[in-house]
Amino acid sequence: MTPTQTPWDIRGRTVLITGGTGGIGYATAQNLVRRRAHVIITGRDTDRGHEAAAELARDASASVTFLQADHATVGGNQRLARDVRAHTSDLDVLVNNVGGLTDTRQMTADGYEWTLAMNFVGPYTLTAQLLPLLRARAPARCVNVVSAAFKMYKRDPFEDVQATRSFVGGDVYAHTKLLNVLFGLALARRLADEQITVTLVHPGVTWTRMTQSQTVQATPSWRWVWPLVRLIQRHGSPDKAAGRVAYLASATKASAHTGAYFERGHRPRRLSARELDPATQQQAWQLGAQLLDRAPTRLATSEGPTA
Repeated sequence: MTPTQTPWDIRGRTVLITGGTGGIGYATAQNLVRRRAHVIITGRDTDRGHEAAAELARDASASVTFLQADHATVGGNQRLARDVRAHTSDLDVLVNNVGGLTDTRQMTADGYEWTLAMNFVGPYTLTAQLLPLLRARAPARCVNVVSAAFKMYKRDPFEDVQATRSFVGGDVYAHTKLLNVLFGLALARRLADEQITVTLVHPGVTWTRMTQSQTVQATPSWRWVWPLVRLIQRHGSPDKAAGRVAYLASATKASAHTGAYFERGHRPRRLSARELDPATQQQAWQLGAQLLDRAPTRLATSEGPTA
């Protein structure tokens, strides 16, 4: 899927960055406000969110808005979409940045395993709800921040999605990031005839709150190299990682790469036959729709999947 390259200028465009109060999300927001984009950031902590928005606005004399969100529940993401629609009718770029990894199995208010909710159900729900805004502003963009860890998951993507049989945090994280990749590719395929570019990016290992809180219990197979892993993480630059995300949000050349996955540089990386299989992509999309529909927190008046 390589449509004709569409001229693009990020200046004056509105960008929503989930989880934008710290780490890669904050650095991405900082990168884009310096390019004169209007940025909306989200987060769970209201005080920290407003403080981050104020810092970003001072840094670049730009328009920055904070919207509080519970990204772990379907209802929380639907409320965020409602708040975005109330705030603006102009949404040019959606950056699904928020995600997470945990050492122990936890459940959300929807009864979903927390990692699945944060890395797959939440981004799926928010994207589905905001597609009408993106369509109205086409050419528009959706950037899913994923992880190269998805390549480590070799089992059936649709087996034990709630991690009820066993829980190893790193494995569950890889599994849910694979589902995120598949849903993003399904979205790109569904929007192939529209001017909405969908890209996936592994920003790289960085020293953020998530990596700082990670312990070897999440990835027991790394126990012999754990000191080296921590050293690599500590030297990871959020600014460098954010540059990869911001490129896909702001560069004209990125419009020619819908359905592409990036790791380093500005050239797409090859995906395996598993990820490129249309039937597997469609199954991931259907899984997202089912989990959205069955969630106890779902808003009765909210829109369902629209692609």
